[in-house]
Amino acid sequence: MKTINVTQGSPEWRSLRAQHHTASEAPAMMGRSKYQSRSALLEQKATAITPEVSAAQQAIFNKGHAAEAAARVIAEEIIGDELFPATALDDDEKLLASFDGITMLEDVIWEHKLINEELRTATMETLDEHYKIQMDQQLLVSGAEKCLFMASDGTQANCNWFWYTSTQVRLAAIRAGWNQFDVDLASHQPRDIAENPVAETPKDLPAVSIQVAGSLIVTENFDRFESALQHFVNEMLIRDPQTDQDFADLEAQVKALKKAESALEQAEAQLLAQVEAVDNAKRRKDMLHQLARDNRLMAEKLVKEQKKAIKLQIAQDGRQAVDTHIAKLNEGLSGATLPQIITDFNSAMKGKRTIATLRDAADNEVARAKIEATETAALIRSNLETLTEVGCDFLFADRQQLVLKQPEDLQAVIKNRITEHEAQERTRLEEERRRIFHEEQAKAQAKPEEANQVALNCPEQSTTARHPSVAITETSNSDSANHGPFALKHERPTDKEIIGIVAQHYRAPESEVIEWLLGMDLQRTGDALASNF
Repeated sequence: MKTINVTQGSPEWRSLRAQHHTASEAPAMMGRSKYQSRSALLEQKATAITPEVSAAQQAIFNKGHAAEAAARVIAEEIIGDELFPATALDDDEKLLASFDGITMLEDVIWEHKLINEELRTATMETLDEHYKIQMDQQLLVSGAEKCLFMASDGTQANCNWFWYTSTQVRLAAIRAGWNQFDVDLASHQPRDIAENPVAETPKDLPAVSIQVAGSLIVTENFDRFESALQHFVNEMLIRDPQTDQDFADLEAQVKALKKAESALEQAEAQLLAQVEAVDNAKRRKDMLHQLARDNRLMAEKLVKEQKKAIKLQIAQDGRQAVDTHIAKLNEGLSGATLPQIITDFNSAMKGKRTIATLRDAADNEVARAKIEATETAALIRSNLETLTEVGCDFLFADRQQLVLKQPEDLQAVIKNRITEHEAQERTRLEEERRRIFHEEQAKAQAKPEEANQVALNCPEQSTTARHPSVAITETSNSDSANHGPFALKHERPTDKEIIGIVAQHYRAPESEVIEWLLGMDLQRTGDALASNF
């Protein structure tokens, strides 16, 4: 950690933050911020334009600073050590963190938030990722062991606190996330999208009005018709037909009722036709009502279908971006390939109602998949280097599966396979040596029989030829002076005896001596010995 001597909130502090990736920006970078989307952070970094702080926001910030100052004493009592505010960079001078408090030994840090209903009952397990990711980067930059998370209004009575610790996986995710963010930032193209679109209120259509002027006299006989219809329905209409006559009469009555319906409809038409203005108004009303209804239904369908099409296109664009990234990574993997990187844009975009939020959700899923692919590619490259150093490619024909293992697992597989291969090779060599030994023994046992057969066929040969244990050979002048023109040759030792003598002389394992003997050029050795006689 490299501590920077700046006062938090000063112009120098703000300038430093603009040049580095800060812990407060980390949640947005990971797509888990409560206040800013990843796309908005990309836009901010690309344009160097930061949103202005409103008066209401500044009032909340001031209240939070006051609560933090008052709560510092509470935190120091819990930690048992003094806390100092600090701003620091990581060793690579890429990531920045501002600490509400850090101990002199830099082993404990403190993060304070203004208490609210959510934080009042929060625990390490239930705390929102927005806060966890910020502390992850603070722990990564500082190298501290743990963080005291506290939410309060500056009083002991209204204070909730607990210890937060991170993991190597989470810390590595912060670095990987910022690395991918830098790649995306380099190719970022600003989007011209209103963040909070407000629907334009259409101009109201004129109010519908209809009036009838003057008196309207209608002459009708509905009273007489109603009396006759009621009598027909109540007194004459057959309700329980039993005989053919009943059914015939009932069918006639149905026709009479249908005729009455037609007569009433015709009477209405005659009434409206006789009052032309009313008839025309009704017809126009019906036509306008149908026009409005048809276009409303069309617009509702258009909204639904077009949103569905745009959502599908956003998902396809996201998948294409991931596929392109994977293809580039595969080019540097020496024939190995990345496994399938699973993406779920439907789940990522679920519940999003605007184009902007749909794209933000898809961008977060793209970034997550790219980070996973990049980390997997780094693992594959590391494992490929390990396998190259080991060699013995024939032992690792399943290289594509092996390079996806964790390094320690791969080392275990390599060790086991080499150990097994060496054991198999020792067994094979031992069997080969035994085979050669037995063949030599068989040859040695066959030679006396051949010599005896020669003696029987050639009795004029020296008697020494009939005894395999004795052979006569010429010697040098010095030998003849000491031993005469002929010298007796000792009986041939067995192969095992020869191997044992050589092994004892050179203090070498018998297996190694056998390899020496097997490697001799017997023809050349025989010619060299013959030239001495």
